Amino acid sequence: MNAKIEGGIISQSYNKRELALSMLKKYKVSDTEIEEIIRLAGEDDARLYRLATRKRFGEPNAYLRGYASFFGREFHLDRRCYIPDDYAHELAERVLRDAPSGGRIMEVGTGCGWLSISLKCERPDLEIAACDIDPNALCLARANAKRHGVDITFYESFFVDDVTIPEPDCIVANVPYGGDADYSACELEERPQMPPIAICDSEDVVGPLVGLVASIQNRRWRSPTYLETGYLDRWRLDPVLSTCRRYEHVRNGDFGYLVIEP
Repeated sequence: MNAKIEGGIISQSYNKRELALSMLKKYKVSDTEIEEIIRLAGEDDARLYRLATRKRFGEPNAYLRGYASFFGREFHLDRRCYIPDDYAHELAERVLRDAPSGGRIMEVGTGCGWLSISLKCERPDLEIAACDIDPNALCLARANAKRHGVDITFYESFFVDDVTIPEPDCIVANVPYGGDADYSACELEERPQMPPIAICDSEDVVGPLVGLVASIQNRRWRSPTYLETGYLDRWRLDPVLSTCRRYEHVRNGDFGYLVIEP
């Protein structure tokens, strides 16, 4: 980088593309992520430098990209919501198989709305409501629902405490869980960039799942409930299952989910 004084102002001339790529390498960004960042920037070197600077401070590529894909659809997202993952695909397929014709579905912790919207797009016959404790995330969800042309009722609610619908035919949730020791190095790097309300307290691994079950039981609902449990082993789910009438734990490699009757 060369600098010279012109009329008392320091003028700097440098190659932003080279600096950006050097920055990404210095902070050990993976080659795959670098390739995506380059694609996002295209021929705009100034944008590449901005993206690289954001990545330097740990911002996940999903936020740099501005969207996530699920069931072949794109959902806008930013730091107002948790980043969706592909693990929930199998859970969504199970709900789509089990939900009765014209059934009422309640999603808890909808975030940017990706799961509820996908269910509605795949099964237009379903009546879907979704809730989240964070009004900022709900703004994203409503915008995504409008973008995909689906009618979903959204509620600001602590679990299901504050929703005003009759007992649903089934409940689905992809809520946070897990302790620091269970996350990969990449996930630990990304977590500080996500909204704190979407990140589980590391001291209570399945606390949100236990809280959700208690909320459902307080409503006296007996709706079959589908819970994404990811990598959690069966024994770690005992606090969730101890108060349930019945349960099914499905595990497929690194992914798992529960189907419970509260």
